[in-house]
Amino acid sequence: MRSLLLLCSAAAFSGACTWVELEPEAQQIALATAEDITDCERLSHVSAKVLDGVGFIDRSEEKMANELTTIARNEAARLGGDTIVPASDIVEGRQHFSVFVCND
Repeated sequence: MRSLLLLCSAAAFSGACTWVELEPEAQQIALATAEDITDCERLSHVSAKVLDGVGFIDRSEEKMANELTTIARNEAARLGGDTIVPASDIVEGRQHFSVFVCND
Protein backbone atom coordinates (compact mmCIF):
# COMPACT_ATOMS: atom_id res chain seq x y z
CA MET A 1 0.00 0.00 0.00
CA ARG A 2 2.81 2.40 0.88
CA SER A 3 4.56 1.66 -2.43
CA LEU A 4 1.39 2.44 -4.34
CA LEU A 5 1.03 5.76 -2.49
CA LEU A 6 4.65 6.68 -3.27
CA LEU A 7 4.19 5.76 -6.93
CA CYS A 8 1.03 7.87 -7.20
CA SER A 9 2.75 10.81 -5.50
CA ALA A 10 5.73 10.56 -7.85
CA ALA A 11 3.45 10.44 -10.90
CA ALA A 12 1.47 13.45 -9.71
CA PHE A 13 4.66 15.42 -9.05
CA SER A 14 6.13 14.49 -12.43
CA GLY A 15 2.99 15.68 -14.19
CA ALA A 16 3.40 19.11 -12.63
CA CYS A 17 7.05 19.61 -13.59
CA THR A 18 8.28 21.57 -16.54
CA TRP A 19 11.04 19.75 -18.39
CA VAL A 20 11.78 22.18 -21.23
CA GLU A 21 14.18 25.08 -20.74
CA LEU A 22 14.39 28.16 -22.94
CA GLU A 23 17.80 28.42 -24.58
CA PRO A 24 19.54 31.80 -24.08
CA GLU A 25 19.50 32.56 -27.82
CA ALA A 26 15.72 31.94 -27.92
CA GLN A 27 14.81 34.53 -25.30
CA GLN A 28 14.23 37.21 -27.96
CA ILE A 29 11.91 35.06 -30.09
CA ALA A 30 8.41 36.57 -30.05
CA LEU A 31 5.16 34.62 -29.85
CA ALA A 32 2.58 36.26 -32.12
CA THR A 33 -0.79 35.60 -33.71
CA ALA A 34 -1.49 35.44 -37.43
CA GLU A 35 -3.03 38.92 -37.20
CA ASP A 36 0.22 40.30 -35.74
CA ILE A 37 2.32 39.19 -38.70
CA THR A 38 2.99 42.14 -41.01
CA ASP A 39 6.08 42.70 -43.09
CA CYS A 40 7.29 39.19 -42.19
CA GLU A 41 8.75 36.38 -44.24
CA ARG A 42 7.81 32.80 -43.39
CA LEU A 43 11.03 30.92 -42.80
CA SER A 44 9.92 27.46 -41.78
CA HIS A 45 7.36 25.28 -40.06
CA VAL A 46 8.16 23.35 -36.88
CA SER A 47 6.36 20.71 -34.89
CA ALA A 48 6.75 20.38 -31.13
CA LYS A 49 5.74 17.42 -28.95
CA VAL A 50 5.55 16.94 -25.17
CA LEU A 51 4.00 14.31 -22.94
CA ASP A 52 0.28 14.90 -22.55
CA GLY A 53 0.13 12.73 -19.46
CA VAL A 54 2.16 10.74 -16.98
CA GLY A 55 0.61 7.37 -16.28
CA PHE A 56 -3.07 7.97 -15.68
CA ILE A 57 -2.59 11.66 -14.85
CA ASP A 58 -3.24 14.17 -17.63
CA ARG A 59 -1.01 17.24 -17.82
CA SER A 60 -2.61 20.66 -17.83
CA GLU A 61 -3.21 22.38 -21.15
CA GLU A 62 -1.37 25.45 -19.83
CA LYS A 63 1.81 23.51 -18.95
CA MET A 64 1.80 21.75 -22.30
CA ALA A 65 1.25 25.06 -24.13
CA ASN A 66 4.16 26.69 -22.27
CA GLU A 67 6.50 23.79 -23.04
CA LEU A 68 5.44 23.57 -26.69
CA THR A 69 6.01 27.30 -27.12
CA THR A 70 9.43 27.00 -25.50
CA ILE A 71 10.40 24.18 -27.85
CA ALA A 72 9.21 26.21 -30.85
CA ARG A 73 11.12 29.32 -29.68
CA ASN A 74 14.30 27.24 -29.27
CA GLU A 75 13.88 25.81 -32.76
CA ALA A 76 13.11 29.24 -34.26
CA ALA A 77 16.36 30.60 -32.82
CA ARG A 78 18.27 27.68 -34.36
CA LEU A 79 16.65 28.39 -37.74
CA GLY A 80 17.36 32.12 -37.64
CA GLY A 81 13.77 33.26 -37.09
CA ASP A 82 12.59 35.91 -34.67
CA THR A 83 8.85 35.20 -34.35
CA ILE A 84 6.66 32.11 -33.98
CA VAL A 85 2.93 31.76 -34.63
CA PRO A 86 0.90 28.73 -33.53
CA ALA A 87 -0.39 27.00 -36.65
CA SER A 88 -2.56 24.40 -34.91
CA ASP A 89 -4.25 23.54 -31.66
CA ILE A 90 -2.60 21.17 -29.18
CA VAL A 91 -3.56 17.59 -30.01
CA GLU A 92 -2.20 14.74 -27.89
CA GLY A 93 0.72 16.90 -26.75
CA ARG A 94 1.68 18.04 -30.27
CA GLN A 95 1.44 21.51 -31.82
CA HIS A 96 2.65 23.05 -35.08
CA PHE A 97 4.18 26.52 -35.40
CA SER A 98 5.21 28.77 -38.27
CA VAL A 99 8.58 30.51 -37.93
CA PHE A 100 8.98 34.01 -39.32
CA VAL A 101 11.60 36.68 -39.81
CA CYS A 102 9.95 40.04 -39.23
CA ASN A 103 11.28 43.51 -39.95
CA ASP A 104 10.77 45.86 -37.03
